[in-house]
Amino acid sequence: MITPNTLLSDSRLQMASPLRPGQRMSRPELADAINAALDRLYPGRDLTAHYVDFRWIGKLERGETRWPSDQRRAALRHVLGATTDTQLGLYVQRRSDRVQEGPFHGSPGGWVHRPSQLAPRPIRPIPNAQQPSSAKRLAITSPAHLEQILLHLREQWHALVKTDNLLGPRFALAGVLNQISVVEALRSVLRDEQRLEVVRLGAQYAESAAWLYEDAGNIAQTRYWTNLAMEWAHEGDDERMVAWTMFRRSQQAAATPNAAQAIGLAQAARRNEEQLATPTRAAIRVQEAYGHALGGDEYASQRLLDEAHTWAASDTVGDAHEGHGSYCTPGHIEIERATCWLTTGKPKKAIRLYEDALRTLPPVYQRNRAAALSRLAVAYLVDGQPEQAASTAHVALPIARSSGANRIFEEIKGIGADLAPHRPLQPVAALLDDLHSEDA
Repeated sequence: MITPNTLLSDSRLQMASPLRPGQRMSRPELADAINAALDRLYPGRDLTAHYVDFRWIGKLERGETRWPSDQRRAALRHVLGATTDTQLGLYVQRRSDRVQEGPFHGSPGGWVHRPSQLAPRPIRPIPNAQQPSSAKRLAITSPAHLEQILLHLREQWHALVKTDNLLGPRFALAGVLNQISVVEALRSVLRDEQRLEVVRLGAQYAESAAWLYEDAGNIAQTRYWTNLAMEWAHEGDDERMVAWTMFRRSQQAAATPNAAQAIGLAQAARRNEEQLATPTRAAIRVQEAYGHALGGDEYASQRLLDEAHTWAASDTVGDAHEGHGSYCTPGHIEIERATCWLTTGKPKKAIRLYEDALRTLPPVYQRNRAAALSRLAVAYLVDGQPEQAASTAHVALPIARSSGANRIFEEIKGIGADLAPHRPLQPVAALLDDLHSEDA
C-alpha cells in the first residue's frame, strides 16, 4: 500500500529525511525519531500530549491504533518522507454516519524490527530541534546591568528546579528554554571571563533541559542537551558541572541497562570529589550503588549507600540551593536503597524501605514521590501482591499525568499490563480502567 519511494521493503523500515535514507530502526528508535519530529514541528505545545513510545508503535503496526492525531500523523509523514496519509496507508473509512478507522498497512513481517531482531542504533536528534531562538544581539548597558542579568538567571534556575519538583517537566521546561535563549544571546556578545561565566550558567540550564526531556520521555532531546551541557561545562572550565554531567550519563547508562558503564561513569564523576558539593557526592554514590545492584553486587551497593549518608542533603525546599544533588536527602537515599534491593531480587526488603522512606520525603518532591510509589508498586507485584500493586500505582498515576513525567507514566502502564491477568480484583480493574481512559 505504501508505494512512494518504496518506504517499506524486505520487512524493514527505510527512514527518509531528516534521518538517513535506508536507516533501519527498532520500535524504540522510531518512537524517538517521531518525538524529535514533534519537537521540531510543534514547538511550545503540551509536552506530553502527543509523545509516543515503542508500545504505541506496536499498536500502530498491529492496527490497534488506526488513525493517529493530526500532530502524530504529521510527525510520521516527516520521519517517513511521505506527503500524504494515504502514502502511509492511513485512511478514514465511513460507514453510514459512523467514522471507522482504517488500518495501517505494513509489510507482512511487520513494519519495524523488534529490538531482538535488530541491534538498536543511536538516533541523532534533529539539529537545533526545540532550541529557543535568541536575539542577534543583547544590549548590555553596564557591568552592573550584566551582573543583575546573571543574578536573575541564577535565581530563576533555583525557582525552576522547585517548579520541577512540585509540578514536573510540563511546567518547568518552557521556563528553562526561555532562560537558555537569554544565555545564548549573552554568549554572542560577551568575551573572555564574562563569557565563561555565562557559559557556566548555560551548562547548568542545558543539563536541566536534558533532565526535563528525559522525565518527559524524549530520549533524543535528552541526549542532545546532555551533550551540550557537557560541552559548555568543559568550555567554562567548570569541574563541578563536568562531574554532574558524567553522573547524568551514568543514570542514562543504567536505564539501558548497562551496569559496567553506569559504574564506570559514576566513578569518573567522583574522581576529584573533594571539589564537589556534599550533596553531589551523596548523589553520585547512590548512582554508583545502583550500578552495582544492576550487576548483582549487593555488598558494594549497600556499602556505597551507607557512605552516601555521610554527605546527605537537608533540602526540604526543593530549589537546589545546596548544589546539584540537593534532593539527595536521607529519605531519598533510603528510597534508592529500596530500589537496589528490588533490583537484586529482594522485594520484601524493598517494600519495607519504600513504605518507611516515603513517609519522610519532603512534600515539595512530588514527582520523586510518584516515582517511588511506582517502584513500590513494582515491588508489590514481584512479591505476589497484585491488589497492593494496583492501589499503589493508582496513587502515583495522577501525579505522573499532571506533571508530564512520561517516564513514570510508562512504568505505571507497564505495571498495568503485568496486572491484566488479575483484572477480576477490584483495585486492578480500577487501575486498568483509568489507564484505558488515557488511551481512549
